[in-house]
Amino acid sequence: MHYLPLSLPFFSILVGLFLLLVALIQVGILRYAYMRLGVSSGTALLLLLGSLIGSYINIPLVQLPEQNVVSGQEIEFFGMHYSVPVVVDWPGTVIAINVGGALIPTLMSLYLLAKYRLWSLGFIATACVAAVCYSLARPVPGVGIAVPTFVPAVIAAIAAWVLSRRYAAPLA
Repeated sequence: MHYLPLSLPFFSILVGLFLLLVALIQVGILRYAYMRLGVSSGTALLLLLGSLIGSYINIPLVQLPEQNVVSGQEIEFFGMHYSVPVVVDWPGTVIAINVGGALIPTLMSLYLLAKYRLWSLGFIATACVAAVCYSLARPVPGVGIAVPTFVPAVIAAIAAWVLSRRYAAPLA
């Protein structure tokens, strides 16, 4: 199942940013970040490329039956405008996992949790982020379940910072 969630101009901007990141990695500016994670420059480049290409691929998990669908409208949620496409024939809802946005980051996170043996701290941080996102998530007809855009990333960064300062030993 293929679905590009962005318009071509925005996807082109992401490709441009990817190429900029490739250049920065090759020059060595981002060397500290990926070396601190314990991955080589080639692996970092492969992860970025995989995430970019994988953002185009969704793996279907569940198919839900037909129901009434909102279509051809623009919905606003937390200041974000969502255009609901006009639906001619709606065969049902497909719940899928995005390879670049969910599968690759999850596998990388599991690798890092195992490598640095941070299972308990990782569980605490995940529970904090999940609790905040759950409390802010709202069903938006025609769009799905929406969460304010930067909340998951900001809460994850705060949880990681607090837990690393309080409990974790410095990474070698």
